[in-house]
Amino acid sequence: MRIALIVEYEGADFSGSQFQLNTRTVQGELETAAATIFGEKSGRISLASRTDSGVHAFGQVASLDVETRLSNEEMRHAMNGNLPSDLCVKLVKLVPANFDPRRNAVAREYRYAINDGPTHSPIRRRREYYVNRRLDVTAMADAARNFTGVHDFASFAASTAHPVSTVRHVESATVTRDTEDRIAFDIRANAFVRQQIRRMVAALIAVGNGSKNEDWIVSLINHPRRDSASQNAPPHGLTLMRVEYPTDLSLTLNPVVA
Repeated sequence: MRIALIVEYEGADFSGSQFQLNTRTVQGELETAAATIFGEKSGRISLASRTDSGVHAFGQVASLDVETRLSNEEMRHAMNGNLPSDLCVKLVKLVPANFDPRRNAVAREYRYAINDGPTHSPIRRRREYYVNRRLDVTAMADAARNFTGVHDFASFAASTAHPVSTVRHVESATVTRDTEDRIAFDIRANAFVRQQIRRMVAALIAVGNGSKNEDWIVSLINHPRRDSASQNAPPHGLTLMRVEYPTDLSLTLNPVVA
C-alpha cells in the first residue's frame, strides 16, 4: 500500500532534500528509517518539492510503498523513533496507489524570513536572513505584486537549471512586516524553477534598500533572460510551508511557524 507523509525539518545540517551518495539528506534519513521499520521492500521515497541545502520545511510531502499492519499513528510514531531530532513525520495517511506527491500537487507555498533590525537574532539565525539595514516594506510589497500571474521567470532561474519551461503561475506574492524587525515574503505557485524564490527575495531586498526600483522588477519579468537576477538570497531564510492537493486527499496542515 502507498502512504503519504507530511514532514518537517530544519535544513541547516542537510545537503538538501534529494538523496545523494555520501552526504546527509532528508530523503536519505527517511529511507533509512523506513527500511528499519518496514524492511528493504519499502523502496525509494518520493518528495513533493525539492529543497536545497539549508532550506527548511514545515509541510514537505513524501510517499512510499509499504507492507505493514501498523496503523497510521503507529507508523508515525515508529518513523519518529528512528529519525534524528531535526526531522520528523507529522502525519501519515493512506493514499491511492497512483498518488505522486510531486505531480498531484496543485500548489506550493513558501515563506522567506528577513531580519532588518539593529542586530541579528542568535536564536533565529538559522531560520532568517539578517540584512543589517532597514528595508522599505511598502516598496517591496508593491514590487512583489508584479510576480503574480502567469509569467516566464527565466530571469530568476539558476544558470545551471535547465527545465523544459520557465513559465510558472504565481497565485500570490506578499511582503509583510511580521514584527518590528522581521519581514516575511510569502509566495504561492503551481511550481517554481530552481532558485526562483531566493532570487526574487534578493531582488526585493534591492528594492527595499533603495538600490533598485519596482520598474527594474517589472523589466526582469517582461524581458526574461536566464540569470538576469543574478543575486541569490541565502537558503536558510527559506521554508516550504505546505504543499496543496485536491481536497479529497486531505494532506494539508495549517502552517504555523514562529
